[in-house]
Amino acid sequence: MEYIYIILLSAIQGITEFLPVSSSAHLALLPTLSGMADQGGFIDVAAHVGSLLAVMWHYRTRVAQLILIKDKKLLRRLIISFLPVLALGWLIDSPRGVLIIAVNLIVFGAILWAADRYGRSDREVSPMTALIAGAAQLAALIPGVSRSGITISAMRARGVGRGDALDFSFMMSMPAIAAAGGLTLIHAVKSPDNVNWGAAGLAVVASCVFSLIVIRLMLKSVKRFSFSGFAIYRIILGAVLLAFYV
Repeated sequence: MEYIYIILLSAIQGITEFLPVSSSAHLALLPTLSGMADQGGFIDVAAHVGSLLAVMWHYRTRVAQLILIKDKKLLRRLIISFLPVLALGWLIDSPRGVLIIAVNLIVFGAILWAADRYGRSDREVSPMTALIAGAAQLAALIPGVSRSGITISAMRARGVGRGDALDFSFMMSMPAIAAAGGLTLIHAVKSPDNVNWGAAGLAVVASCVFSLIVIRLMLKSVKRFSFSGFAIYRIILGAVLLAFYV
């Protein structure tokens, strides 16, 4: 696999993982639009691990507090939000067809717009909100939904402000990505097929760099801008896919 292609893939992952536009959809579409062979789930997860390292580095102080159990309130909410994925995530298949991606981009783009447009901003992330956001996160296992998009939508619908919803969504990504990365690594080690560890390592590093940039930009801009632009982008992209590739 060309290393330039790996860097491109990692850039797409790093840029889209923390934007509510579905990184898995963009990664699944890349082979279709570029004509290259599908990069496979292992490289996808390697790129996601890069995003995990980026968010852990950005929140390193709070991660240390979680490890030392100094922020019990946040720790409880993160554990609650992870329970649905832990219990049911392995049951959900992840089809990568263009039709499914296009429909999900449009439908969940509209949901994001409505939740952000009409959601209040007067509540904190309660245990129930954390559980609802965690359950919503299950849908993001299907390309086109967007993990950050669906969790932000759930929290905005529950009255959580944009900044707090984005912040908790980023924190929620850590256990979810870590679990997926760990399972894929175990399968790769046990698999008789050769694994391109060099390509995987490059994907981790490149994705980490791009992810870190986007995390900082998103947290700075969320106070000035709504999520409507991302919703419109999703709907337009979904419509283009339906028109030309379905």
